[in-house]
This record gives sequence, C-alpha cells and structure tokens, in this order.
Amino acid sequence: AQVWKRRVQLAMPAAALLVVATAAILPTGYFGPLSSRVRGLFLKHTRTGNPLVDSVAEHQPGSTMMYRQYLQNVYPLVPCGFALSLLRLTDANTFLLLYGAIAYFFASKMARLVILLGPPASAFGGVALGFGFDFLIVDALLRLLGYAAEEEEPGGKKSPGPALDVAAREEPKEALKDAPQGGNGGAGLLKSKPKPSQLAAAAKARRAESRRAETNPFGGVAAAREEAAAAVMAVADSPGGVKTRLCMGLALALATIYAYYDFHAYCHRMAEGSSRPQIMFKATYSNGQTVMVDDYREAYWWLRDKTPEDARVMAWWDYGYQITGIANRTSVADGNTWNHEHIATLGRILTAPQEEAHSYARHLADYVLVWAGGGGDDLAKSPHLARIGNSVFHGHCGNDPTCSNFGFYRDRSPTPMMEKSLLYKLVLNGQRGVAVNSSYFEHAYSSKHGKVRIYKVKRVSLKSKLWAADPANRVCDAPGSWYCVGQYPPALQEFINSRRNFKQLEDFNVKRDAASQKYHEEYMRRMGGGAGGRPAESAAAAAAAAE
Repeated sequence: AQVWKRRVQLAMPAAALLVVATAAILPTGYFGPLSSRVRGLFLKHTRTGNPLVDSVAEHQPGSTMMYRQYLQNVYPLVPCGFALSLLRLTDANTFLLLYGAIAYFFASKMARLVILLGPPASAFGGVALGFGFDFLIVDALLRLLGYAAEEEEPGGKKSPGPALDVAAREEPKEALKDAPQGGNGGAGLLKSKPKPSQLAAAAKARRAESRRAETNPFGGVAAAREEAAAAVMAVADSPGGVKTRLCMGLALALATIYAYYDFHAYCHRMAEGSSRPQIMFKATYSNGQTVMVDDYREAYWWLRDKTPEDARVMAWWDYGYQITGIANRTSVADGNTWNHEHIATLGRILTAPQEEAHSYARHLADYVLVWAGGGGDDLAKSPHLARIGNSVFHGHCGNDPTCSNFGFYRDRSPTPMMEKSLLYKLVLNGQRGVAVNSSYFEHAYSSKHGKVRIYKVKRVSLKSKLWAADPANRVCDAPGSWYCVGQYPPALQEFINSRRNFKQLEDFNVKRDAASQKYHEEYMRRMGGGAGGRPAESAAAAAAAAE
C-alpha cells in the first residue's frame, strides 16, 4: 500500500505538469494532426472518412481467420495463458496482460498490426505450456516419488504421504509465520516460547484479517475459490490423481513435439510464401498445365527496354515502386506519395471520360499502364479511384461522395459513367465491343496472359514536359536540397485550381468548413448503407465484371 501511495504522489504532479504543458503548446500548432490511419484505430467503425485510407486492404480490421493464419498452433494456447496469468497477478503478469490486451485491440482494428500480437501470443503460449508441464509432469513426479518413499510407521501404519494431508502441510507454515524464530531457523520453534505481547499481536492481526474478510465484497468469492481449489488439489494429489496427471502429461509432451514440427514446417512455408516475388505466381490452365505467370515483370522490362529514359508512366499509385525500381522509369505516383490531392488528381483523370482524361494526361505522362485480366485488376479497384478523385474534385460523381454511379449493375453491365471512363476502355480494349480512341491513346503492349496493358499517350505536350523537368520550376525545402517538390505545368493550372483540398477529420489545426462537414457526413452515411448508397457498384461486382 505504501508503494502505491508513493507512486500516486509522484504521478499526480507529473500528469498535471504534462497537461499544463500540452494546453500551452497546443494552440501554437506545434502538434501535427493525427493521420487517418491512427484515427481509424479508435473508431467504432472501419471507415475513417478518408476514401484513400479506406481503400487499402491492410487498413481493414483483423479477423479470427487472420489470427489463426499467423499464430497457427499458438492460437488456441493464448486464451489459456491469458486466463492463467489472471489467476496470479504479479508485476510481470500484469505487464504481460496489459501488453496482450493493447496488442489485441490494435490488431483487431487494423490487419497490418497483427504483428504486434507476436510477442504477447508467444508469452501466453509459454505460460500455458509451462503450467501444463509443471502440473502434469514435474509436480506429479515429485509427489509420485514421495509415495514411493513411504515407510511404515511403528504399529504397522503408513504415513499418509506429503501430498494427501493438505492441512498437515499448511500447519508448519502457519507456525513458522506466527512463532519467533531462533538463530538456527526452524529450531527456534522448539527452543523458545512466544511472549505474551507477541501472542496478543498475533491475535489482533487475526481479528483484523477476519474483519477485512467480512467487509470485503469479494471475500465470499475468494473463499469459495480457495475451497474449490483445495478440493481439486486433494483429488489431483491422490495416488490415482497423480498417475492420471502423468498420463496426461505424457500425452501433452507427445502432442507438443508433434505441434513443434508442424509449426516449424508451417513457419518455413509462410516465410517462403512471404518472400516469394509478388509480381510472379503459378497458375494452372484448364488442361491442368502449370505455368509461371510473369506478366508484370515482363511488362516492366518492356518499359525499360522499349521506352525513352525520360518517359513518364501514369498508373495507379500501387505500382509506382515497381515502375521505378524494375522499369527504371518515372512514375506519376507511388506508395510514398503523401499528397492526398495528387493521388485524387490521378484517380480523377483515370475515371474521367477518355477525351477529357487525355486533355489532362498529355501534360503529365507519356504512357499509361493498367492492370487487367480480372481478379484484383484496376477495374476491380476503380470504385475506390472514383471516390478518392471525388473527395478533392467535388461534383465528379455528382452529389454522391461514394460514387455509386461509377461501377457495374448486378447483371455486370457498366453504369454510363463507368462505360465512358478511360480506365474501363483501357482495361477492356478489344473485348465486349469496347475500343479505345487511338487518336488519344495508342495500344503499345499487352502481356502474354493479358495481365498488363500499356498505352502510349498521343500528342504529348512537349512544352509541359520540358517545363516540369526544369529544376528551376521545382520548389525545394532549402537551397541546394535534394528534397524538391515538383509543380504542375501551367497548362493544367485551371484544372488544378478546381480542386478542393481534402480536410481530414483529425486535422485539428485546420477548422473544417460547413461544406467539408456535410461531405464527410454524407460519405459516412452512404458507406454505412444509408439511402442512396452503392447497391450495385461494389468492388466485388467490378471484379466479377472484369472476369
């Protein structure tokens, strides 16, 4: 009690000082806004209000299937270890319980944070196995040896053994606790008698303990638990119980050995699968032939070998790193593009009618690359592209922030907005009567299995390209710095000026206007299934239509 009292005395002034300092610094704008990813960890729903963040699969909540996949044989042991840690609260156990609870909370909010569960899950699994081996094997063996060493007492009677007489085991402990100790430990019990003052103090302590037990609302529960535990242990410590425990311990040991080899093999399979190149995969033809689908690498190598070194490639930001790293060409956006408005501009262009899209793309890129062939191709992602574009270019999808008019009907036919879009025509060019206007975009390359298509942008604005490449038109954070942000060419200025910067909910440094508030509320209402939502144009429907 004194320790906790001292902790509180020290913590209260520190907390008060922290609150005062935060209140003084907050109005200065020193603290940056919480990102949508961080804010999404504390929401009741899985949508942050930011369509860009909501579009990423890794930001979806964790699931039981995911926990089983990544924890495998440890998964069923975690609840057991957690429950056992609750039964004996020590500093170490308290830390482990808090660690596990916090890690589970965040993993349940965001799939990518399942990695946080690794350490506490391993610890809880160890607690469960350790308890099992201690109780079923170690303790049982010690008690079995105690029974085997029993000797007959004078008169033909046998000693009941150390495991049977629970009260006999407890009495010496109480005597040692209450009686004075001599210089040679327990021998003091025989050499000296307790003084009257010591007896009075012991009696007073017992009365105080009795009063606390009577006033404690959980005293009855604790007493019942102790009685139940004593009854269970009496059975477990009997000769038959000890032998049963040993048999169960042997079964546990065999099961653990099998699970170890299974877990070891599983970990190697997972490691191999995780380290395998994501742009190459095995597939099976309808005739049973297995092939290696290498479309993506081949497409990037085509860009590397068949396009000028200064070629700029427009593609959804997912493939930006691959275009830069494998094709060695400039990508319009990649995974490190933190500018929400720029990503939205890209989504706006790709989901616009092809004539309008060309009028913008000719100032930014020389080639357009799309993923096709069904599955997770660009057509399946296209509803997200439209929503992200609409979050900055209000009116792109009318008055619907979820862009329910961009997608497919239940019969897999495209909505008018989808049918006119550049993305739809690039992905399905030459199929189902869909054709790209070759005066805007010329087909340049299709991979062997149709997974990637590349188009050359016609009538590229050389003036805009040279202007963007001029170092004088870049904004550096300091003279001579390597960090220099590019600018849009003047020909796109009117288009860029029509953007409305996305004001995120978590940006407490910027006061959100009424229009942004209304946009956010309508987005959340429709994404939640409100009237006027998106009944037919889901990403799943888009993927099915693409196939």
